[in-house]
Amino acid sequence: MNYLSLVTEFYAPSAKWRGKPFWAWNGDLKADELIRQIDVMKEMGLGGHFMHSRVGLQTEYLGEDWFKLINQCTDYSASVGLEPWLYDEDRWPSGSAGGLVTEDPALRMRFIHADVQDKASWVAFPNAIATFTANVNGVILTELQREKSADFTGCGTHVVQFYVHEMPSGSFYNGNTYLDTMNPLATKRFIELTHEKYKAACGARLGTTIRGIFTDEPHRGSLMTTFGQGVNSTAWLAPWTDKMPEHWAALTGGRDIADDLPFLFFQIDGQIIHEVKWKYSEVCLQLFLKNYCEPLRAWCDANGLDLTGHFLHEDNLTSQTAMVGSVMRGYSYLSVPGMDLLGEGNRCFWVAKQLQSASRQLGAHTRMSELYGCTGWQMPLSGHKHVGDWQALFGINLRCHHLSWYSMDGEAKRDYPASILDQSAWYTDYERVETYFARLGVLLSTGQTRCDVLVIHPVETIWAQVHPGWCNGLSPASPGVCAAERDFEDVFHSLQGGQIDFDYADEGMLDELGSVTMEGGLAVLTVGMASYKCVVVAGCQTIRSSTLKRLEAFTDAGGVVYFAGDRPAYVDAKPS
Repeated sequence: MNYLSLVTEFYAPSAKWRGKPFWAWNGDLKADELIRQIDVMKEMGLGGHFMHSRVGLQTEYLGEDWFKLINQCTDYSASVGLEPWLYDEDRWPSGSAGGLVTEDPALRMRFIHADVQDKASWVAFPNAIATFTANVNGVILTELQREKSADFTGCGTHVVQFYVHEMPSGSFYNGNTYLDTMNPLATKRFIELTHEKYKAACGARLGTTIRGIFTDEPHRGSLMTTFGQGVNSTAWLAPWTDKMPEHWAALTGGRDIADDLPFLFFQIDGQIIHEVKWKYSEVCLQLFLKNYCEPLRAWCDANGLDLTGHFLHEDNLTSQTAMVGSVMRGYSYLSVPGMDLLGEGNRCFWVAKQLQSASRQLGAHTRMSELYGCTGWQMPLSGHKHVGDWQALFGINLRCHHLSWYSMDGEAKRDYPASILDQSAWYTDYERVETYFARLGVLLSTGQTRCDVLVIHPVETIWAQVHPGWCNGLSPASPGVCAAERDFEDVFHSLQGGQIDFDYADEGMLDELGSVTMEGGLAVLTVGMASYKCVVVAGCQTIRSSTLKRLEAFTDAGGVVYFAGDRPAYVDAKPS
């Protein structure tokens, strides 16, 4: 951008740099009212909107009137200089098409369930995958033995069985369930029911006036946590897909997953960290990325659309492990990587640092944040500036405000207020907020990043020690996990508090994108598009063999690696 263009864009920033809220379509939609609200957004200094089905919607989702209104709003927004974006779900999380995908039971989310009974009174499950005898004390097993028949030969006093458990149906999925995101057929059906319908209805608008599409909170299923499973939830579940046994065998050198299930759920002879636990998170993450994220990105690329959104969930190591494994690994499937941070006082700054790090490494210059959710009517404009300021510091330049309501009728008024539209008394002043952040985005886009320090991200430490009770919902519970979370926060605050910029390295991304090179006579560790002169290993209780080899090559070339505290235990990423 030359000087004259920079001055012009700074003085009057275009829609590119202005925020684009979730526009909650939450009532009986009428074209004239939708058009009026677009004019209000223009007056507020906003740059566009995500057209988003929400609680209270009366117009048929994905029906004839729905698409007619999508096109009318798209055309009018483009005519007044705003960017319209699509949203790929009825409410959230993305993937079920409002429950239409999971009308087919074969496409529903599944879990593997661990059940413990006394041997003296046990009852067999007819669909059990594997049965064991053992002595069970909480999550500690001793005297473990697999039993191939009811004539038990083991000396343990308990029977442990593993069986497949379908996610219970619920009203949030309109009487069905979430989909199996590790099953490519489920994703294919989601695309048929949603994306292909938009393509048929919107035609040439896709990739021209319609900039992109938002995918919201997809995940691979709860890992030994009660969060997000539906009714009658329990911590004795792990994500499952019908082809898990063959995937497990392929990625572990032919092992039978039935033999390994006790090592996933329990601590055998009190062993806290175990390779099977780590591998299970890795396998589930690979299946989620390949079978859900990759097809969505491929469809968007083929149709000229940006794919943005965020994964469930990001606030700490625990929530990532519980629902998806690693959010950083997912960012490579988003052309506009994004995050979500709820509330006005949320201080989980590392969520934005994770996004900034992966974006630098992937060469993604636009970074989205779904912000202001759950802030309430009481938050003043100064709160909007405060939250936006610290996120801009970490590179956020596409602001997705949560939430701008079409209607305040009925239940719609309870949907995470406040409404960032003309229901708020300060809406006529909001143009100042948006112009401020738009100008900040313009200026920050002209700079060059200088970041020499790379910190190995410790999320896989949590993978290796999960068990029922390791977390409480999305919060850490077991001592080892709590300690890892504290270390993670301390490293962040020590470096950023000392004004030392750094990036995180996800170990999977480092494995795929890492290399050691020489620049100006100095060794650098490159991850994708970014290069680093110093590596910090802190708070990692485990580490991959491939990471160790990369760090050894870096030090052999003269690079600096700093191990803070005890050296982490070795976890092998290769087949046993």
